[in-house]
Amino acid sequence: MRLLVPACVLLLAGCSRTAPEDPRAIYQRVKSDIEAGELQRAAPEAERGRALAAERGDTLLEWRFRLQQASLVLFSRGAKECLAVLDGSMPDAPAFAPVAAERLEIKSRALSMLHQQKASDAALEEARQIAEKAHATEVLAKVMSAIGMALENREQHRESDAALLRARDLARSVGSTYLEAGILINLGYNRLQTNRFDEAAGNLEEALRLAGPQHAAMYSVAQNNLAVAYANLGELDRAIAIGHEAVKRLEHSRATAFLANALGELGRDYVLQGDPRRGAAYMERALKISLDTDSTRNSAWWATDLSDLYCELGDLRRAESLNQQAIGMRIANHFPGLYNNELNAARIAAAHGDRGTAERLYRQAMYDGKEIPMVGWEGEEGLGILDIGQGRAAEASRHFEAAVDIVERTRSRLDRTEYKLPFLTRLIGLYRRYVNALLAEGETERALAVADSSRGQVLAERSGGDPVRRLPPGAFREVARKSGAVLLSYWLGPERSHAWVVTAKETHHVELAPAGEIEPLVAAYHEAVERQLADPARTRLAAGERLFTLLIAPVRQWIPKGSYVVVAPDGVLHGLNLESLPVPGDPPHYWLEDVTVAIAPSLAMMRSHAPAERGAEQRLLLIGDPSGVEGGYPPLAYAAGEIGAVERDFGARRTLVIRGEQATPEAWRQAGAAGFSAIHFTAHATANRESPLDSAVLLAGGKLYARDVMATPLKADLVTVSACRGVGTRLYSGEGLVGFAWAFLHAGARNVIAGLWDVNDQSTSRLMDVLYRELAAGRSPAAALHAAKLALAGSRGNLRKPYYWAPFQLYTMAE
Repeated sequence: MRLLVPACVLLLAGCSRTAPEDPRAIYQRVKSDIEAGELQRAAPEAERGRALAAERGDTLLEWRFRLQQASLVLFSRGAKECLAVLDGSMPDAPAFAPVAAERLEIKSRALSMLHQQKASDAALEEARQIAEKAHATEVLAKVMSAIGMALENREQHRESDAALLRARDLARSVGSTYLEAGILINLGYNRLQTNRFDEAAGNLEEALRLAGPQHAAMYSVAQNNLAVAYANLGELDRAIAIGHEAVKRLEHSRATAFLANALGELGRDYVLQGDPRRGAAYMERALKISLDTDSTRNSAWWATDLSDLYCELGDLRRAESLNQQAIGMRIANHFPGLYNNELNAARIAAAHGDRGTAERLYRQAMYDGKEIPMVGWEGEEGLGILDIGQGRAAEASRHFEAAVDIVERTRSRLDRTEYKLPFLTRLIGLYRRYVNALLAEGETERALAVADSSRGQVLAERSGGDPVRRLPPGAFREVARKSGAVLLSYWLGPERSHAWVVTAKETHHVELAPAGEIEPLVAAYHEAVERQLADPARTRLAAGERLFTLLIAPVRQWIPKGSYVVVAPDGVLHGLNLESLPVPGDPPHYWLEDVTVAIAPSLAMMRSHAPAERGAEQRLLLIGDPSGVEGGYPPLAYAAGEIGAVERDFGARRTLVIRGEQATPEAWRQAGAAGFSAIHFTAHATANRESPLDSAVLLAGGKLYARDVMATPLKADLVTVSACRGVGTRLYSGEGLVGFAWAFLHAGARNVIAGLWDVNDQSTSRLMDVLYRELAAGRSPAAALHAAKLALAGSRGNLRKPYYWAPFQLYTMAE
């Protein structure tokens, strides 16, 4: 949704309330009310002020009130009434030039809503000339913003960007942050239309900062558009929360022109989240408001989106009716975006079984929307689905490959890591369909390559390796041979899940139960192990036994005892330690006793990651046991002993210890972490689910954030995070759990040990003591951690329970 800055935004500065009946004071109050979104309160005041100005013969002020009234009417009731307010003669005098230019700018918007585009363009051009001649910089900024949005409506996005950037610079030159915020909203909207979601989010976040919640209407519009950006980047929970807040504000202000779009976008978000009927209710409200206010352009958009939704819900009659309604509006008014309706028509034809028409329409949509990446990948995916229905798996695979290629190129162009992380959330279904198509062809290894290529893309960009690519046949077996590992990859799906087992000689594939059966079992097992401190090897636990049956038993024949197993998990399996599952027997035992397990974000990354430097001096950076930690966290009773044991085992001369009041975030930045082969943290930590890169280790005098870790290039063979939930709690499709472990891998570490849940200080200290003794004896990180876990699991007393040893996992990118 775009915001065309109200004409009343910046005509006067300052405010005096000393004379309540002074029309100039009334004007200023109306201006403040409009900016605050109090449109109902502003309307009668604007009428009263206009009457007072007319009584006093102040024609210039009377026209300024008229512009306020026209903007209010345009917000709430429609274009025709707005034009009626603007009708009338205005004196041709230099003092009136800025007002005349603003009048033309508002008129152009009303004419555009009535689809009189030539007249609208002419009014804007006249407004620009008048504003430039009068050196009315503020007015010119508004006019250039309107020109930018007119260009956007014609899909001239580059030209729109240029006009809006000029408008922004003009607003900055006169110090109007409110006007600049409105222009940034329009700039963000233009970038949303070209799938530049990360750039749009940046513009809209800045608009929110400049506008502030006190300017409720503008703030709400910025919120709503930011929610659109987040939704397209995969941050659906965040988008929905923001969307509800925007709707609430706009319902209060009665800014119906903006409310319709806020409702519709909230509906879209619910559809993407998997709640289509709730989404339909919001979108139907958006369509009704748009039709009631003669907003034909927006009516066409919501009819188009509802058509797509009803096709998905199987209501083909309603889908076809809405799509035809939208097509009629687009053609009659020369609106762009017909390719969206062509996509809808293709889906409807496919649902009717008319494959020929569907294929023709998909190709037409891709041609007409060739500049829009989303149209490209949706068209290719649609063609792939048609081929699957015809049993043409090979042809389907080619279309899915083309769609995935567009998706991956689009994600790679996003600027910020925060936006790249969630991008695949709403697109993972495309990868699933591609995998299923390949498996239907019997292409087991290619299917594994596609599944694996969805993983670790963001991680690979800064971790010292090459971008993840789909590996050719045989490449995974080569990874298994070089690493001496059995590779185990999981892929969860709504209808069926999959597992691949790769050894140096062969690749096996098995179908598993759907995600819907696995997910509640994982939740139940977590509850038992983490919260109830269950001991499944001694007391039967149905969830654990069932998980072993579903996940390990089908592949166990290819994983001999004593194997080193590198697991690439998927979905909820990122939070499950497979070693903790009970193996049936009399008595049962943990899978930990049979295998050594490490976790790989992507199997392909093991092949591309740079090898460790051999022969270099082994040095350890040991930081922790900080004093004066903020937030009321208690001292870690065993931290001092853990640091002493780690320093002793590694060798004091090769260890730099930073502890107590010296263990600060700045000390980390100054320590030269890139020069150490091993790094160890012992401290409290917090996992931030909403913003995982703001997860932090709590040090003396402040926090060390995951994003700070990412900014420090590392060459360490091992980083150990002896802290609570170092793995993180936020799960992203393609990247897994994102937190400190992910951040250290991103920075270049080859192996990271971190915890899945809050860990016990005493048990952690004992585990770390064994870990570093084994490392000092020359064991690999995976073997050393395995030995440390076995030491606890084989001990007497409570420490044998998985709660104490199972949270720690090794995350590796090392072959």
